Amino acid sequence: MRRKKKWLLLRGKAGNYIVGSREWYDSRGIGKKRGRNQMWVIAAQGDDREVLVAMGNLTDRFVQMKVRNITEES
Repeated sequence: MRRKKKWLLLRGKAGNYIVGSREWYDSRGIGKKRGRNQMWVIAAQGDDREVLVAMGNLTDRFVQMKVRNITEES
C-alpha cells in the first residue's frame, strides 16, 4: 500500500493553485468527490513543501496562503 504524501498542490475550479498539508485537506473535506463540480483537485503531491511551492510559482495563478493556527487566540 502506498503512503500518503504530506503536502499537496491543489488546482481550484477558477484555475488558481495553492499548497496545503494533507491533514488540512482531509480535515476540511474539500476533496470529497463532487463529480464535475469538485472545487479543488490534486495537481501534485509530495513530502517537500518547497518543491510544490516552486511548482506553483511556475504558474501565473499561484496563491500564497498564510494559514493561521486554529488554536491561536485572536
